[in-house]
Amino acid sequence: MTDYVRRLVSGNKARFKDKKLDVELDLVYLTDQVIIMGYPASGMEGLYRNPKEDVKKFLEHRHGKNYWIFNFCPLRENSYDATYFDNRVSRYPFPDHHSPPLAIMPLVAREMRAWLDGSKDRVAVLHCKAGKGRSGTMACTYLLTLQKEPTAPELERSYTAKQWAKLRVDDTMDVVPEDIDSDTGGVSESRLATPSDVKDWSSSEGSTPTPNSDKSPEPGEPPKSFSDSLKGVLDLHTARRMKPADGKKVKQGVSIPSQRRWLYYWALLLSNEAPKHMWPPLGAPEAAPPRVRLTEVRIRMNEETGVKLTVARAANALLDRAGVGSAARNGSRGQVWASLARYDDDFVKKLEDWERHTRGNSLGERRGGSAHMGEEELQALFADGRWDQGKMVRSFARLGVMGEDGIAKAGDEKERTTTYALRPLTDASWGQVLEGLKEGGDASDSAAATATHADVPGSEANSMLDVTAGARERGVVVDAGREVRVKLYMGQIFMGWSWFVPTFHMPQPPPGVGSPKDITPSRTTMHLTRKELDFPIGIGEHVLDVEIDMEWLRPEDAEAVQPPAREDSQEAVEAGEPAGLAAQMPAVVAGRTVKDVVEAKEASDD
Repeated sequence: MTDYVRRLVSGNKARFKDKKLDVELDLVYLTDQVIIMGYPASGMEGLYRNPKEDVKKFLEHRHGKNYWIFNFCPLRENSYDATYFDNRVSRYPFPDHHSPPLAIMPLVAREMRAWLDGSKDRVAVLHCKAGKGRSGTMACTYLLTLQKEPTAPELERSYTAKQWAKLRVDDTMDVVPEDIDSDTGGVSESRLATPSDVKDWSSSEGSTPTPNSDKSPEPGEPPKSFSDSLKGVLDLHTARRMKPADGKKVKQGVSIPSQRRWLYYWALLLSNEAPKHMWPPLGAPEAAPPRVRLTEVRIRMNEETGVKLTVARAANALLDRAGVGSAARNGSRGQVWASLARYDDDFVKKLEDWERHTRGNSLGERRGGSAHMGEEELQALFADGRWDQGKMVRSFARLGVMGEDGIAKAGDEKERTTTYALRPLTDASWGQVLEGLKEGGDASDSAAATATHADVPGSEANSMLDVTAGARERGVVVDAGREVRVKLYMGQIFMGWSWFVPTFHMPQPPPGVGSPKDITPSRTTMHLTRKELDFPIGIGEHVLDVEIDMEWLRPEDAEAVQPPAREDSQEAVEAGEPAGLAAQMPAVVAGRTVKDVVEAKEASDD
């Protein structure tokens, strides 16, 4: 019965059944040296996820001490004692359903490479909660650093007995059978790493890479472009991680658009085709990071009619009565709005420092002896939970409709669209938008009281003079090389979001010192279709596309990067955005399954 429940929870992901060990796990060998699995759970959670004791039995029986676990779950999401796996665990946490801080990608890839290059018998075991999005993103991050094209596993141990038998049958049917080494029943004791061997592996001065399942290019074959390499790695992950679908298209393994966008950025960096100011060569003179001004976000939607809109109105009213937030009034010009957020600045600075400190001859290689930086140890970076016990993403600005010209309707009676032009809001403007979201109530309610009901810090609504009207008109200033999340709302119900790094979408290079002031800085418009948004469910299904206008700032421009929300209270730290019940409403409005409701809530928690 428990296996049946676990299969339901695994959904369309492939599972691994070892009859000799009598275990069945949400697990797959992506290559002969890379394993992806679901969370190793205990207690009640172990009834529907991978039981922790079964995971340990599987790994130790098949790989002895030649495994190392990479855990991407923040402490606030889930945790286990690493001593259960003999401290053979590295943590690189970031929130579920989100893109990671960009600098965490090379740190993971380098540690994986340093471990796996030590012996062909070693395996890296990656997991998040479901063992799909975050784990898949990081597995692909590592595979993209390899000099050779990664291929599916070739060893018998990497397949279930049923899968291996089918492969052997397929081989015999080939016109020219491929000779596959099947003498891989287990790992010899002489090749097993002892705990003392493992202790200092990350600080070795450099080891010789061992052959694995990478495919060398044919002589005379032109090198693949970064886009070809990225597609190959994503396709490999999908083919291995997802169940074959009879007569249907297999769902993508890494399916969240922003996570795929991050892999695109990473592929550009690896191929030296990224903007030159991103992670410049070691030893290059330090320079202030270029800045971008985000001036406007436009959301084009099908006009909301019918049952779904009625349910959305009812959902917002329910949230208002429940004290979760103010109800969205149909037709209110503040009905559609957006928040901007990024990871904690100190956290990202720490990751970027470690990225530079550990960088070897390439972005994918770790420099020998770089496991320590002064008195700090990379392995202990997440030991105390400082960065991942609370919310890891911080809100720093909001955008809304300002004036009647911010809403434009087009089309005929059969197909009408509405475009919302969102511009940065001052604290005063945000208070006005909150008032506009109210369906009714005592006119004496203050902006601060409204903010409290909406779980927004009072300072967000009461500080009326923090940003001038002129600054609001110019836009929100961000670091061009830092991550930004744009999260879209209708009332208190989120419609989807997207993560991006502005500089990858800007014309290059950025303006240099002394750029002529009479020349208008370069501008661009980033275009996202609904399919390129993360979780556009419920009302979000009405979104047709989103456009984000950005322009370069000159180095001499005095405007500073917009800081995150002030930390006057715990609510400010928590970003002051709808969560909990509000986060579940998009899937409810969409008429989706219980799984969709749960995913919507989890996705909105950061």
